[in-house]
Amino acid sequence: MITTLFLFLLFNVRGIVSDPTGRPVEGAQVACGPETTTTDAHGNFDLPHACEAIVTKSGFADKRVTLAEAGDNPVELELAAASDRVVVTATRAALPIEESGVAADVFTAKDFEPARGAFVQNLLRDVPGLSVVQTGRNGALTSVFARGGESDSALVLLDGVPVTEPGGGLDFAHLISPGLDRMEVIRGPESVLFGAEASSAVIQMFTERGDPEARRPHGSLTYERGSFSTDHWTAGLNGGFADRLDYAFTSDQFRTTGEFPNDAFRITSGTANVGFRFSDATQLRAVYRAFDSYTGSPGQVAYGLTNFDANEGARDAVVSVRLDDRRGTRFSQRALFGYHRYRDRFSDDLTENYDLAALVRTVPGPHPFVYFVREVPVSTTVPDPGTTIATYNFPLTAFPGLTVTDRTSASYQGTVAHQGGALVFGYDFERQAGIISATPVSRYNNGGYVHEQYALTSRIFLTGGARLEHSSTFGNKFAPRAAVTFRLPTETYFRVSVGRGIKEPALIENFASESFYVGNPKLRPEKTDSFEVGVSREWLGKRVRTELSYFRDRFTDLIEFDFSVFPSTWRNIDQSWARGVELSGTARLMRFVTLNAAYTKLYTRITNDSSTDQIGLELLRRPRNSGSISLEYAPRRWTLIAGGRFVGERQDNDFVFGVNRNPAYNAVFASGSFQATRHVELHVRVDNALDERYQEVLGYSALSRNAAGGLKLTW
Repeated sequence: MITTLFLFLLFNVRGIVSDPTGRPVEGAQVACGPETTTTDAHGNFDLPHACEAIVTKSGFADKRVTLAEAGDNPVELELAAASDRVVVTATRAALPIEESGVAADVFTAKDFEPARGAFVQNLLRDVPGLSVVQTGRNGALTSVFARGGESDSALVLLDGVPVTEPGGGLDFAHLISPGLDRMEVIRGPESVLFGAEASSAVIQMFTERGDPEARRPHGSLTYERGSFSTDHWTAGLNGGFADRLDYAFTSDQFRTTGEFPNDAFRITSGTANVGFRFSDATQLRAVYRAFDSYTGSPGQVAYGLTNFDANEGARDAVVSVRLDDRRGTRFSQRALFGYHRYRDRFSDDLTENYDLAALVRTVPGPHPFVYFVREVPVSTTVPDPGTTIATYNFPLTAFPGLTVTDRTSASYQGTVAHQGGALVFGYDFERQAGIISATPVSRYNNGGYVHEQYALTSRIFLTGGARLEHSSTFGNKFAPRAAVTFRLPTETYFRVSVGRGIKEPALIENFASESFYVGNPKLRPEKTDSFEVGVSREWLGKRVRTELSYFRDRFTDLIEFDFSVFPSTWRNIDQSWARGVELSGTARLMRFVTLNAAYTKLYTRITNDSSTDQIGLELLRRPRNSGSISLEYAPRRWTLIAGGRFVGERQDNDFVFGVNRNPAYNAVFASGSFQATRHVELHVRVDNALDERYQEVLGYSALSRNAAGGLKLTW
């Protein structure tokens, strides 16, 4: 009794810290002058006297509060929107990554600085579970395979609007970094929230915003020069007016002559983000982003198969208008309109004839492995020991083409915050259209969803929901997802999740009408059934953070082109699976030194295919082993980064010499920046620093050692 009375007299000030949904926040630090305490599992804290205190917690914005000796002193923390530990895409509401029940990576403004490179794919290469594959060099077709899924199974959004073609296709070579402020990568099916294209992952990019309270505009101008006659310039302007209007504009051009004949690439882009705040509760925002590009397409130059005239011209534009509105402290709503149009023209007028020969090495087995050794003169008749001669004497036939697609979308989302969590519900409408076989075609999607995030206790977090998607082509499909996360002692989070993703057919697969092939309007969407277990932990006073994930995906109803009928068409034939382990970590070794690393072990198998000789093979271009490591030294004015990426041997097909195995490779990089003055920054970057000769896709040489350096002016 005496002890209790003593403690009551000693600690006169008590309070409770909660998040925006009313859930208690454990582990928040409350600093009151020289006194510092930490909230318990119920968010409670005690202090000896009243004061002006600062409350901090990773993933939340710092908050300054006045603590009184009387009363409960409730403190509500706001999520830090710019934090790399908060994710929006996972649940369509801001939530700390550890409580969201997903495997996620977040990139913030510093990751889009010029020293990091001009393209988004540079960042995606360091995300565990993603395999980035480029058919050559700058501007060449670039695909992303997420957790063993197909290259069209990851949905890409720009401020909530899909920028993938209907059916999921996207050339990642056109995604540039200037104008972006944030990117979230969610690994695993997210069809429950985003519909019939988010079957393996969701990648959402957020454009830069201005500050409505800015009293004068801020601008920047960046120029860099690099190897192979590469020029890159970027100009930006942002600011605000009258505490209500904010704006941010960016223009950018990257161009290079390339390393080989017909290897030139140019992309010019612009981004505009304008917002208007009617009140603290209601805001209107419009975003526009467009690019125009030219890409030479020399082909498989590593084999000497050079196409001297083929080229691609692409134009893309996306626009969105969004209204955000809050009604009280517990209900918010959002209405979004979006439009995206993509036009791609491939020109190829000449037919080149080639007569080639190469030595290949075959490793016998149920599925023989065939490796490329070297090219030899066509007259060669005696191969090296252990090799055979493979020949190619076919023409590179001219094959021009035109792709035009557009997507109109409208959606509504409501969020109801309640004690312990939030309920998100909404409706999405899409009209997908294009020109297929010289004929305008269209289809319609309608989807409704509900998703709940709830803290069962201060240590058990539940997330889950369901979606009903209706398509004018494939009918109704149901997509659920559920996850539970346990907060264990010592800042350890353990999660288990299951979910289903669906991926609708491409427009050509539904609507093609040619003399020798036709579309199939009865195609079902491809399905991904996923199971995942993950654990993350912070160590040594939060100086080290590690995350380990295990997943198993089963892919069914995969769409394959069927040559066995005439006219040929597409059918739901293939089946496969993927399972793997993803490991990532960050360690602050010293005050200015940070180590980042990621590793993926991936197993894949084809279990059903129209060609029986494919059954049992690994999926194409998904390496079993891949990873990255980098060391960053960042004192006050300097930033130096050095690292490397490695990609293991993988299954492939060169369609020339019958080669089906692509060797492993390493790519070492380094970059640095120096803040010379308040308004001047210098930067330099070196890629493929060891000048390794490798091919991400067989026959398509990657860029050799290259460097770029430049200057950024700000005001």
